[in-house]
This record gives sequence, C-alpha cells and structure tokens, in this order.
Amino acid sequence: MDGFEKIGYACLGLVALFYLGALIVGSVAAFPLGLLGLVALVGIGALCIKVIGERLRNREDDHYSKNVDQ
Repeated sequence: MDGFEKIGYACLGLVALFYLGALIVGSVAAFPLGLLGLVALVGIGALCIKVIGERLRNREDDHYSKNVDQ
C-alpha cells in the first residue's frame, strides 16, 4: 500500500465515522421512532464485527489469497 492509498482510506474512514455519528444523533433526536434506527445500526454493526472477526481467523482464506495464482 502506498502513501496515497493510505491517505484515501483514512479520509474514507473519517467520513464514515462522521456519517455514523450523524445517524446516531439523528436517531436520538427522533426519539420514539429513532429507536428503530438505533436497533438497526446495532444489528448491522454486530454482523460486520462478526464477519470481520471470522475473516481474520480464517487461515484457509489467507493461504489461497497468498499462494494461488489469480
């Protein structure tokens, strides 16, 4: 990964964090119905954490991505 790619990912990550913060603030501001949005965000976040965790623990995927010609 070169420097420009790292800067690009850092910028996208920062924007994603600000967007997530705006979603949370907006959901809290729309209190009764906003709770549905918060529950959806928590569910999506939990699934993303599960997928990333499984990917990091899977040695077979690492083997194929490093050793199999593409």
